[in-house]
Amino acid sequence: MKFFRILFGIVLGYAAVALMVMVGMTLGAFLLGANQVFVGDSWVTSNLWNIFALLLSVTCAFFGGFTAAWWGGRSASGYGLAVALLVFGSLQIVVDKNRAIDLNPPPRPTVMAFADWSNTVNYARPPLWLAVSSMSLGVVGVVAGTRHCSRRKNPIEKQAQ
Repeated sequence: MKFFRILFGIVLGYAAVALMVMVGMTLGAFLLGANQVFVGDSWVTSNLWNIFALLLSVTCAFFGGFTAAWWGGRSASGYGLAVALLVFGSLQIVVDKNRAIDLNPPPRPTVMAFADWSNTVNYARPPLWLAVSSMSLGVVGVVAGTRHCSRRKNPIEKQAQ
Protein backbone atom coordinates (compact mmCIF):
# COMPACT_ATOMS: atom_id res chain seq x y z
CA MET A 1 0.00 0.00 0.00
CA LYS A 2 2.84 2.41 0.83
CA PHE A 3 4.48 1.67 -2.52
CA PHE A 4 1.36 2.63 -4.47
CA ARG A 5 0.94 5.77 -2.42
CA ILE A 6 4.55 6.78 -3.12
CA LEU A 7 4.10 5.97 -6.81
CA PHE A 8 0.87 7.99 -6.90
CA GLY A 9 2.72 10.93 -5.34
CA ILE A 10 5.43 10.73 -8.02
CA VAL A 11 2.92 10.59 -10.86
CA LEU A 12 0.79 13.39 -9.42
CA GLY A 13 3.86 15.55 -8.79
CA TYR A 14 5.07 15.00 -12.36
CA ALA A 15 1.63 15.85 -13.73
CA ALA A 16 1.55 19.01 -11.59
CA VAL A 17 4.97 20.11 -12.88
CA ALA A 18 4.03 19.41 -16.50
CA LEU A 19 0.71 21.26 -16.23
CA MET A 20 2.20 24.28 -14.48
CA VAL A 21 5.05 24.52 -17.00
CA MET A 22 2.68 24.30 -19.97
CA VAL A 23 0.34 26.94 -18.58
CA GLY A 24 3.23 29.16 -17.47
CA MET A 25 5.01 28.97 -20.83
CA THR A 26 1.80 29.69 -22.71
CA LEU A 27 0.90 32.67 -20.53
CA GLY A 28 4.47 33.95 -20.60
CA ALA A 29 4.65 33.76 -24.38
CA PHE A 30 1.37 35.61 -24.82
CA LEU A 31 2.21 38.25 -22.19
CA LEU A 32 5.75 38.91 -23.45
CA GLY A 33 4.92 38.71 -27.14
CA ALA A 34 7.00 37.41 -30.00
CA ASN A 35 9.40 40.36 -30.05
CA GLN A 36 10.52 39.69 -26.47
CA VAL A 37 10.50 35.90 -26.68
CA PHE A 38 12.71 35.83 -29.77
CA VAL A 39 15.74 37.87 -30.80
CA GLY A 40 14.99 40.23 -33.69
CA ASP A 41 13.28 38.55 -36.61
CA SER A 42 14.90 35.17 -35.87
CA TRP A 43 13.67 32.08 -34.08
CA VAL A 44 16.47 32.27 -31.47
CA THR A 45 15.10 32.68 -27.96
CA SER A 46 15.98 35.88 -26.09
CA ASN A 47 17.80 36.11 -22.76
CA LEU A 48 14.60 37.42 -21.17
CA TRP A 49 12.73 34.30 -22.26
CA ASN A 50 15.57 32.01 -21.15
CA ILE A 51 15.63 33.55 -17.66
CA PHE A 52 11.82 33.39 -17.49
CA ALA A 53 11.97 29.68 -18.45
CA LEU A 54 14.56 28.96 -15.75
CA LEU A 55 12.59 30.75 -13.04
CA LEU A 56 9.41 29.03 -14.14
CA SER A 57 11.02 25.60 -14.09
CA VAL A 58 12.37 26.07 -10.55
CA THR A 59 9.06 27.41 -9.25
CA CYS A 60 7.02 24.64 -10.86
CA ALA A 61 9.47 21.99 -9.68
CA PHE A 62 9.24 23.31 -6.10
CA PHE A 63 5.46 22.97 -6.12
CA GLY A 64 5.71 19.60 -7.87
CA GLY A 65 8.05 18.30 -5.15
CA PHE A 66 5.72 19.64 -2.48
CA THR A 67 2.74 17.98 -4.20
CA ALA A 68 4.54 14.65 -4.58
CA ALA A 69 5.64 14.57 -0.94
CA TRP A 70 2.25 15.68 0.32
CA TRP A 71 0.16 13.22 -1.70
CA GLY A 72 2.70 10.45 -1.39
CA GLY A 73 2.64 10.84 2.37
CA ARG A 74 6.40 10.81 2.69
CA SER A 75 9.50 12.41 1.25
CA ALA A 76 10.31 9.30 -0.82
CA SER A 77 7.70 10.47 -3.33
CA GLY A 78 9.44 13.81 -3.74
CA TYR A 79 12.85 12.23 -4.16
CA GLY A 80 11.37 9.75 -6.62
CA LEU A 81 10.02 12.70 -8.60
CA ALA A 82 13.51 14.26 -8.58
CA VAL A 83 14.93 11.05 -10.04
CA ALA A 84 12.14 10.92 -12.63
CA LEU A 85 12.85 14.52 -13.67
CA LEU A 86 16.56 13.76 -13.90
CA VAL A 87 15.97 10.70 -16.11
CA PHE A 88 13.28 12.24 -18.33
CA GLY A 89 15.16 15.53 -18.54
CA SER A 90 18.34 13.77 -19.64
CA LEU A 91 16.42 11.86 -22.28
CA GLN A 92 14.83 15.09 -23.48
CA ILE A 93 18.24 16.74 -23.81
CA VAL A 94 19.47 13.85 -25.95
CA VAL A 95 16.33 14.01 -28.11
CA ASP A 96 16.57 17.82 -28.48
CA LYS A 97 20.25 17.64 -29.38
CA ASN A 98 19.57 15.09 -32.12
CA ARG A 99 16.34 16.69 -33.34
CA ALA A 100 16.42 18.06 -36.84
CA ILE A 101 15.53 21.72 -36.90
CA ASP A 102 14.45 23.27 -40.16
CA LEU A 103 17.54 25.12 -41.40
CA ASN A 104 15.47 27.36 -43.65
CA PRO A 105 12.54 28.34 -41.46
CA PRO A 106 9.93 30.72 -42.73
CA PRO A 107 10.21 34.32 -41.55
CA ARG A 108 8.88 34.82 -38.05
CA PRO A 109 5.58 36.73 -38.05
CA THR A 110 5.63 40.03 -36.19
CA VAL A 111 2.29 39.29 -34.57
CA MET A 112 1.90 35.61 -33.84
CA ALA A 113 -1.45 33.86 -33.71
CA PHE A 114 -2.05 30.75 -31.63
CA ALA A 115 -1.29 28.49 -34.61
CA ASP A 116 2.05 30.26 -35.10
CA TRP A 117 3.01 29.62 -31.46
CA SER A 118 2.21 25.92 -31.80
CA ASN A 119 4.60 25.69 -34.78
CA THR A 120 7.55 27.21 -32.92
CA VAL A 121 8.68 23.72 -31.90
CA ASN A 122 9.77 23.20 -35.51
CA TYR A 123 11.73 26.44 -35.79
CA ALA A 124 12.71 27.78 -32.36
CA ARG A 125 16.33 27.44 -31.34
CA PRO A 126 16.70 27.57 -27.55
CA PRO A 127 20.28 27.08 -26.37
CA LEU A 128 21.40 23.68 -25.06
CA TRP A 129 22.46 25.23 -21.76
CA LEU A 130 18.82 26.17 -21.12
CA ALA A 131 17.70 22.53 -21.26
CA VAL A 132 20.55 21.39 -19.01
CA SER A 133 19.99 24.23 -16.54
CA SER A 134 16.23 23.74 -16.47
CA MET A 135 16.63 20.05 -15.72
CA SER A 136 19.28 20.63 -13.04
CA LEU A 137 17.44 23.48 -11.34
CA GLY A 138 14.21 21.51 -11.65
CA VAL A 139 15.74 18.68 -9.63
CA VAL A 140 16.95 21.20 -7.04
CA GLY A 141 13.46 22.74 -6.92
CA VAL A 142 11.81 19.34 -6.40
CA VAL A 143 14.17 18.51 -3.55
CA ALA A 144 13.56 21.92 -1.97
CA GLY A 145 9.78 21.47 -2.26
CA THR A 146 10.04 17.98 -0.80
CA ARG A 147 12.13 19.17 2.13
CA HIS A 148 9.72 22.05 2.74
CA CYS A 149 6.80 19.63 2.87
CA SER A 150 8.74 17.24 5.10
CA ARG A 151 9.35 19.97 7.67
CA ARG A 152 5.62 20.55 7.94
CA LYS A 153 3.45 17.94 9.58
CA ASN A 154 1.69 16.26 6.67
CA PRO A 155 -2.12 16.21 7.18
CA ILE A 156 -2.34 12.79 5.53
CA GLU A 157 0.25 11.41 7.96
CA LYS A 158 -1.75 12.86 10.88
CA GLN A 159 -4.79 10.89 9.78
CA ALA A 160 -2.77 7.68 9.47
CA GLN A 161 -1.50 7.90 13.05
